[in-house]
Amino acid sequence: MSTALGHQKTNSGRAAQWELQASNRLLEALTEAQREFIRGSDTYRLFSKLLKVLLELTDSEYGFIGERLNTPEGAPYMRSHAITNIAWTDELRRMYEEKAPKLGLEFRNPNTLFGAVFTTNEIVVSNTPSTDPRRGGLPPGHPEMRSFLGLPIKSGDELVGMVGLANRPGGYDPAVIELLQPMLSTCCTIMLGWRSENQRRETEGLLRQREEELRRHHSQLEELVQIRTEKLLRTTQELERRQVQLIQSERLASLGQLVSGLAHELNNPLGYLTSNLATLTQYNAVFTRLLRLHRELQDVLGPDLSPAATEVLARIRSLQQEEDVDYLLTDVDELLHDSREGAQRVKEIIQNLRSFIRDDSGRQQLLDVNKELSTTLKVLSSELKYRCDVRCDYGEVDPILGNATQLNQVFTNLLLNASQAIAERGEIRITTTQDSGEVLVSITDTGHGMAPEVISKLFTPFFTTRAPGKGTGLGLSISQDIVSRHQGRIDVRSQPGQGSTFTVRLPAAKES
Repeated sequence: MSTALGHQKTNSGRAAQWELQASNRLLEALTEAQREFIRGSDTYRLFSKLLKVLLELTDSEYGFIGERLNTPEGAPYMRSHAITNIAWTDELRRMYEEKAPKLGLEFRNPNTLFGAVFTTNEIVVSNTPSTDPRRGGLPPGHPEMRSFLGLPIKSGDELVGMVGLANRPGGYDPAVIELLQPMLSTCCTIMLGWRSENQRRETEGLLRQREEELRRHHSQLEELVQIRTEKLLRTTQELERRQVQLIQSERLASLGQLVSGLAHELNNPLGYLTSNLATLTQYNAVFTRLLRLHRELQDVLGPDLSPAATEVLARIRSLQQEEDVDYLLTDVDELLHDSREGAQRVKEIIQNLRSFIRDDSGRQQLLDVNKELSTTLKVLSSELKYRCDVRCDYGEVDPILGNATQLNQVFTNLLLNASQAIAERGEIRITTTQDSGEVLVSITDTGHGMAPEVISKLFTPFFTTRAPGKGTGLGLSISQDIVSRHQGRIDVRSQPGQGSTFTVRLPAAKES
């Protein structure tokens, strides 16, 4: 009976260990996917990486990640962003997208496994497809399907896309479905974000078409061009202002959803770890007391022992000396202490993440810029520590009236820009000072610096000195807009080869 119970505990422990390892691997992949999305990576490359991780974690043979779209006539169809055994060349992608509306007929058929997910917006599991009445709809030459898991990607009640996995040994169970929930949220965020990005690009394309039209008619319609140019300028400025606000909102919502999901998911394994460490500490105390009593018993045993008892006692003493039991007892206590400190550190990181993404409702409150800078640095520590050393010189400053989430975004943009300006290992210095009725936050880097013509364009929307595809050129524009709404300003000092200093000036809160 005890042996059976031991096997159950071993199996349960292995399952918990697998779930923890799989959850950690998935969270790493989702974090990397979100970073690549923010950096503007290609969706096919991004989702292909995610799909590869899903196949590895679930031990599935093949699968796909698709997005639900509509034809110009309004008919829904599914476009694959990632699918196994197919290399997504530009030619193949164009051919597939031209045929996608026709292929979408199978996804709209509720009598197929794919169509069941597409039409019901619900999870579909089939561990016996050979006898499943919905097994139809597979195109000619499609690989054999021994088990199938279809997961809808939803935003509220709207179906945004779906994930399909096939041929996992033993089929798909609720544990696998639960494990993949954070992935569905991240895929939804990325798909919706890319839709917004495409809308922005379409808007930019429309603006370029209008500008070209003006150039073609310039010689004949100079007066009309002047009128249209003034109108176009006003329209462009308004569109850019709205685009900046839209992209800012979308990116913050995406980042907030990811960080919130990470913090939530980390809490579960952290709870197991903390609880197990506490239990192990109690067990170790019992074992320590038992060993000490055992050694006391050895010392008080008289010489009149049977030969067998004498031989066992000699073996015990030999093992104690050989394994250095005193050292082991001390080391176990230290290991448990270090593990508890590590768990507490993870808990603090989660609290910092939640503080960093707290509700951006637009309400202003009294803030300590030193505290907000510390919170931002904790969140960015993994981004900065490999590129630079950060030196902080916080002065005694008055509180300001502002929005914490928005100011954290300003500090994040400035710190990331500073680190990216450093080609090799460098330094970032942060100082806070009080200047009459203003609180000053200065961020200085030892990077490559900037020429005057670059400084003059820094806060222009979509202007960037980074390589194409490496940045949106909106970080400083958004930061300036946020600081302006806080009745402040951003000053810049820089020379080529001598680094840069960005100083944020914010009005101190007036005493009521």
